Amino acid sequence: MMCEYGCGQEAKHQLKNDKWCCSKSQNSCSSIIKKNRKGNLGSKRKPFKRKYIARHININILCDYGCGKTAKFEFQNGKVCCSKSQNMCSEMKLINRTNSFGKNKGMIVSGSTRKKQRAIRKGKNYIDIYGKERGHEIKKKISLKNKRTIEGMLKKYPFFSQIEEMRYNPDCSENKEIQVHCKNNKCQNSKEKNGWFTPSSRQLEGRIEALETEKGNGGSYFYCCQKCKDECILYNLHSDPYKEETEKSYTQEEHQTFRTYVLNRDNYKCQYCGEKVEHVHHERPQKLEPFFALDPDLAWSVCKKCHYKYGHKDECSTGTLAKIICKENK
Repeated sequence: MMCEYGCGQEAKHQLKNDKWCCSKSQNSCSSIIKKNRKGNLGSKRKPFKRKYIARHININILCDYGCGKTAKFEFQNGKVCCSKSQNMCSEMKLINRTNSFGKNKGMIVSGSTRKKQRAIRKGKNYIDIYGKERGHEIKKKISLKNKRTIEGMLKKYPFFSQIEEMRYNPDCSENKEIQVHCKNNKCQNSKEKNGWFTPSSRQLEGRIEALETEKGNGGSYFYCCQKCKDECILYNLHSDPYKEETEKSYTQEEHQTFRTYVLNRDNYKCQYCGEKVEHVHHERPQKLEPFFALDPDLAWSVCKKCHYKYGHKDECSTGTLAKIICKENK
């Protein structure tokens, strides 16, 4: 069988259009190659349309940008200039070289950047490249809008609001400056001495994270200075300081048997909220009354949140118990 494309050679391959050809592709056939060559003779490529930026002119006119030189180019806006770009004109270089901000001092800047810099110097607002209003006044409005308030924290962080007492600074009632107590009981800003101080935003974030999140350990207490941190027993406390000194009246196996009995009795449900339990709370503190440590009638199952919220608070808090033990040791 001969090639159906007219090259006169023997057909070897059947193509997808059911025709037979001497090659695997019809474009490889010699007759098709000749036809394509004849068709391309005399054809011209379309000229590349270059974007009109500046047109060369031969008229004795001075540059419109005030450099005093003869204009050689005309722009789309109808102005004439001595250079292909207005930024290359000597007069425009002097005008644009107004940047005086740090590393960019003395560099050429655009007109929009100069307007922005003037607005910043004068303390006014300006419009950025995206059409949004920016400036000092807008920043103040945004900061006031996102500023924390006691009313907002009561709704958003109820557990934190129950643990920590807050108030607005009476000396700055307009700014609604939040104040809290210092954890060091010897400090003038502590709760024991009816003192207050203004914490930083980072201190507030750390304390909220320690109480409200699952990864929190209940720490990150409020301290007004480094001296209060160093004096406080609870600062950097990673374990019980009296663990080795206190002699336990029971073994670990006995305590595990007691814990399992209490959890089974309460069906592994928190006796406050009904959630899944993690701890067994002692009605009488183990440090002060170790004799009742394994008494199931004086213990009940609680979750982690309720254990800290209802169990270890005020007179049963870690700090209060530590003070009592210190007094007994003295």
